[in-house]
Amino acid sequence: MKDIKLIEILKTFDKDEIKSFRKFLHSPFVKSRRNIEALLIGLIPFHPEFDSDKLESKTIFRKMFPGETFDEKKFNNLTADLARAAKDFIIHQTIEEDENDALLYLLKGYYKRNLLKQNFSLLKSTEEKLVPGFSDLSDFFSKFRRINFLKTSFYSDENDYEKLMDCETKYFEASATQFIIDAVQYLSSESASANTHGKKIGNHFTGSVLKCFDMEKLIKLTGKENNLYSSLITLHYYRLNTIIKPEDEKHYYKLKDYFYKVLSDIGREEKHFIFSHLENYCVGKVQGRNEKFIKEGLEIYKSMLENNAFSFSENEYMQVLSFRNIILFCNMTGDYEWIKEFIEKYSFALSPEYREDMKNFALANYYFKMKDFGNALSYISKRFRHEFFLFKSDVKNLMLQICFELDNIEQAYSMVDSYKHFLSGTKEIAENHKVRYENFLKYYFDLLKIKSGQSKEKPSYIISLIEKENIIILKKWLLEKAGEIK
Repeated sequence: MKDIKLIEILKTFDKDEIKSFRKFLHSPFVKSRRNIEALLIGLIPFHPEFDSDKLESKTIFRKMFPGETFDEKKFNNLTADLARAAKDFIIHQTIEEDENDALLYLLKGYYKRNLLKQNFSLLKSTEEKLVPGFSDLSDFFSKFRRINFLKTSFYSDENDYEKLMDCETKYFEASATQFIIDAVQYLSSESASANTHGKKIGNHFTGSVLKCFDMEKLIKLTGKENNLYSSLITLHYYRLNTIIKPEDEKHYYKLKDYFYKVLSDIGREEKHFIFSHLENYCVGKVQGRNEKFIKEGLEIYKSMLENNAFSFSENEYMQVLSFRNIILFCNMTGDYEWIKEFIEKYSFALSPEYREDMKNFALANYYFKMKDFGNALSYISKRFRHEFFLFKSDVKNLMLQICFELDNIEQAYSMVDSYKHFLSGTKEIAENHKVRYENFLKYYFDLLKIKSGQSKEKPSYIISLIEKENIIILKKWLLEKAGEIK
């Protein structure tokens, strides 16, 4: 029973939501004729983990229907009805939490009943509540278009054609602006997908549509227009240039400078979106051996945190990848003390399911950089429950370094072998990342053999090979260890 959809949904409810859901079940609009509240009452003692061995269908059924023989069909109908009610509750709660969405649904209802004339003030106040932005979560342009559609209906009935045409102008202006930003986002996602996963997104149709337009010329022309979205269009025009011409760093600095200029005027979602793009640009430059972007990248992350823009909204958690990258950038810059401050202040920002794992990973890195290898080993050796594709390699890389420092030779040999098998078998890691890890393993293994007396190779020769290698991780550390052996 633990794996059914109903349990998956109920796991996401907190205590207050469970109470609200019970009240919701008393609504006459709940479609089930069965007593599904009794099923919920039977499940509540197992909330929120729902992992007890006593959580069995027959046990719950006996409590609901004492003396009855277990009827699987009857029980399955109850769970299906309760799951359907839970989905309806989530819909209701989501609409209730977003005031603009709720008002738009109300206005749509008024429109169908020809009540817009009596409620036109509500239409105007709803429009004033919208915050301009390009994020998918705020869905500004879709809402703005719907409002202007409703206004055109009102002005049409009023025979006010001047205001009608003004609404239509705004409607199509929003459509054109949304197209521009979607095109920019497509180009950005296309580049990120190719670099991170080695895979393409989109298809022939999307590619063909973009080829029909001179996007750079279009955005330049639109940016000159004096409209409501000019600053946002300019911002994303600069972002587009960093995508089309990533090798020309002046576009990055133009984007950053303009972004900081308008930072106070844009919403959190837009801030997070642009900060994420700046971060990704810095990460790409660092991977390309441009070391000046190491410090630049950490400064961008710090600014993101200072502006409380580490997620799209206050209700969302920081992405695991962002947390991981901040730790790695701290390592590269040598800003070790700030790592501890960051861990203490921002671990809470991670989803609870990842919090302990990432905190252990961060502390292991901190103690390693402080040369407290015993504590580093203690934290990196803890069981990691959630390992996304890059994090798996991060843990293995750090463990290999710690083993080398502590002279845990046999464990290091074993880890090299298992790491090689992991890289050859995984499809999660793009080939360009695999090559970096494989080259690190190759030279690590050479140094390990010299250190353990199983090779008579000269360390100076290994140093010369490492110095020539550009597609590699932890190059500085390898050179340092080779120098120590020499």
